[in-house]
Amino acid sequence: MKSQSFQRFFNFSRKDGPRDSRIGQSHDGSVVLRERSKSFGFLGPLLIVARQGISWSPLRILGQLWRLITNVGIQREILSLLKLRPFDEIVQNYPGLAFKYVVPNYLARGFTLTERVSCFLHHYTRMHAALPEDVLRNILLGDVTFHKTSDGDNCFALTMGLARPHVDKEGEMSLNLEVNGKKVFSLCFTIVPGSVVQSAATEVLLITRLQGTPRCNSQLKLARKALHDYSPRGLLLAALQGVADAFEIGEIEAVCATRQAAYAKETSDLLKSGYDDFFARQGMVKTPAGFYSSSIPVEGKPLTSFKARDRSKARKRRAMRKQIQSACATFLSGAADRAADSSPGAECLAPVSRVVESESSLVSGPTPDYNLTL
Repeated sequence: MKSQSFQRFFNFSRKDGPRDSRIGQSHDGSVVLRERSKSFGFLGPLLIVARQGISWSPLRILGQLWRLITNVGIQREILSLLKLRPFDEIVQNYPGLAFKYVVPNYLARGFTLTERVSCFLHHYTRMHAALPEDVLRNILLGDVTFHKTSDGDNCFALTMGLARPHVDKEGEMSLNLEVNGKKVFSLCFTIVPGSVVQSAATEVLLITRLQGTPRCNSQLKLARKALHDYSPRGLLLAALQGVADAFEIGEIEAVCATRQAAYAKETSDLLKSGYDDFFARQGMVKTPAGFYSSSIPVEGKPLTSFKARDRSKARKRRAMRKQIQSACATFLSGAADRAADSSPGAECLAPVSRVVESESSLVSGPTPDYNLTL
């Protein structure tokens, strides 16, 4: 492991890096951050998040406006972060990125504005420090494949990318299962400070969404057969542990059903089955703060607990999950290796779109410390 080069690579500060930005107008002519702020001032963020279809009462509008006005320093910090490459390119087409923490129930129900800001800043600062610019750009602009297999007639892929706008308040990054090019299941996560989930860990991976695409039962049946797994959730949880391995994060937390942003009484049983029951079966423990928690690796049921006739399937299932975990970790850590080894004058790295299969060193680094007072 190239620990010394990694340490130099991750000794960063948010004060470092360029402060100029090309933010102005997107290619499709839509108004972006600079013009919006000139035209609407602090109303700009509210106009952006209003597009999310949220019902805003006058009292809530005034409350959010007051929080923005009284925390102008924090907003400037977020805008400064998003002026760094490649974030400055992303906001051209996604101006709401800088203000999404304002949306009620961002990531989970019950987070304060302080916690929401802390999560947003921590995630993107960590990603910017850990990954080379070309790799981060590819992940943010589209879905990058890190594992692919086929059964002859059908292709199955695991991909990673930015959570799409219709679910982006439920997580910053998305791990996806694709069948023949169609996304059929997704897991959204964010790298957050441990303190926001009342964990003693410095940082954790927070699972905030774990759902399938409607009307994809036939594709899911194909995936279960080819990947030896009855649950796409298990495959995506394995991929997330690969992310944890790469960043040397030792804990996963998951939002319980009642703290889901989409929670409603009429869907409570469905959410409980898809979230609480699944996490409990994996051996994750519910905390007083309302999250399911586990150290990594997530152990699951011991093989001895399976009936003899089911152990062979369980072994194949675990072997496939281990393969997926390793592929995801290798993809990310291999990218960080290249960034740590490249000199300032080196040529731009080629876009990463291939599936990585070799083993590599792990990504590590200090976690930024945010002192937010709201």
